[in-house]
Amino acid sequence: MKSQTPPRGKGKLPTTESRLLGLPSVAAQQLRTAMRALEAGNLGAAELALFAAGVLAPAHPEVLRWSAQLLLRQGRIAAAEEQVGLALAQCPADPELLLMRAALAWQRDDHAAARAAIDAAAACAADAGTHLRVAAEYDRQGYFEQALAAADHALALAPHSITAQLQRGRCLHTLGRSAEASATFRALLARKPDSAAAWFSLVDQKTARLDARELQVLAQTESRGTASEDDQCLLSFALGNALEGAGQPAAAFAVLQRANRIARRQRRWDAAVFSREVDAVIERFTGTVARSAVDTGVEVIFVVGLPRSGTTLIEQVLAAHPQVEGASELPYLQRTVSAHSQACGQAFPDWIGSATPAAWQALGEDYLRQSARWRAHKPISTDKMPANWLLAGAALSMLPNCRIVCTRRDPLETAWSCYKQLFARDAAGFAYDFEDLAAYSRDCDRVSRFFAQRDPDRFRILDYEAFVADPEQQTRQLLAFCGLPFDAHCLRFHEAERAVRSASAGQVRQPLRRDTARTAAYGALLDPLRNLLSAS
Repeated sequence: MKSQTPPRGKGKLPTTESRLLGLPSVAAQQLRTAMRALEAGNLGAAELALFAAGVLAPAHPEVLRWSAQLLLRQGRIAAAEEQVGLALAQCPADPELLLMRAALAWQRDDHAAARAAIDAAAACAADAGTHLRVAAEYDRQGYFEQALAAADHALALAPHSITAQLQRGRCLHTLGRSAEASATFRALLARKPDSAAAWFSLVDQKTARLDARELQVLAQTESRGTASEDDQCLLSFALGNALEGAGQPAAAFAVLQRANRIARRQRRWDAAVFSREVDAVIERFTGTVARSAVDTGVEVIFVVGLPRSGTTLIEQVLAAHPQVEGASELPYLQRTVSAHSQACGQAFPDWIGSATPAAWQALGEDYLRQSARWRAHKPISTDKMPANWLLAGAALSMLPNCRIVCTRRDPLETAWSCYKQLFARDAAGFAYDFEDLAAYSRDCDRVSRFFAQRDPDRFRILDYEAFVADPEQQTRQLLAFCGLPFDAHCLRFHEAERAVRSASAGQVRQPLRRDTARTAAYGALLDPLRNLLSAS
């Protein structure tokens, strides 16, 4: 049976079945099997089913699209792009294919091609669901104004879409429009008072305070215990933080303990294994280590440290400087090191001793290529990925003229702030248990002290409390360390107009506050954490 290309175009709403039009029935059945297998993560079964479908209808755009999905999951980017290109030749106005092209281009760091593909998908989008997928891709790639516009398009077509309202609020928050974000979340809660995601998003801004009625509704919703585990986790973190904001530390502590028990069940963390990795890093970088043969890196400032230790604040100060672009949390250093580890068949840091100046130079060039988008308009960019403190030695070897600023805040305040925060599922697995928090804090401290002593001209520890006590003097020292002239805009960092992608996005839009300590209110409740942190 001859396969036919299904009609695709603006104004149509392709469903799963309509996208299979023109496929022989056996091929359609095999493709459905492949979809289910991919959803379940069974790549082997998906490959077999796609092969069978491809034998019967090798040129059908849906077979090509799902083949590209499989290839992407296998890390075969070039092959996936080829399949998408063949499908787009038949269906050039298919937003799903265009979004795939955008994701694939983003994977290989072709930011211009990725942006062009998302823009094309946005122009083709005709229904709320497609506009939402466009918004999600814009958001993922850091185009928040465009993500907001796409979410608004989705809401115009589906005014009661919960996902669209959440996406809109997220974009507003990232763009610094906190009051509008709060209004968006509250409008959603007015219609759906049991929305865990809306409660969490509202409270997680850290600038919105719940009134007595809202706090009561949230407490009742959280106490029912009828939500899914994921939603219960969101509700408990939201309520715990709201109770702290309302001046009820004992109640907040109890709820946050519940929240962290759920979060820890969902995440794996082995503090002993991680500490051994830290031991290995210090050992490998003790003594002479090769560096890039080219003195590159002056255009990059890394900001590292424990989460909730002031990394976002320091990046915001730097980003207020006219020569600096605040790029927020970038994956490129971790990606570059991981790719080299895979290529040489050794985990980091085992290959450090055998890395040549030429190898370090290649790694530095790769990092600069990946991050070049963030220096399109300004000569210097920041990279504020807190966990990069563990890769500081690699950064200093591949980019000899880079600067690394490691923030340090009172250990108890930092650990408690982490304990109150629900991080992304694949990040900060140490944050949900007092013993793990204390061990991670000590590991970060010993690595930062090691590199500050080893490379004091390029690795600097910045004390958060000292910065808050004397921001002008500390800012001058920070800029001098980074090789930047003093600029008064950095003292008005909260006025800087930029997207901020972190848990502190709302806080850094406000003038510097000196009353950020919260642990004293908890008294003896925090003694177990206090004692663990003070242990040698």
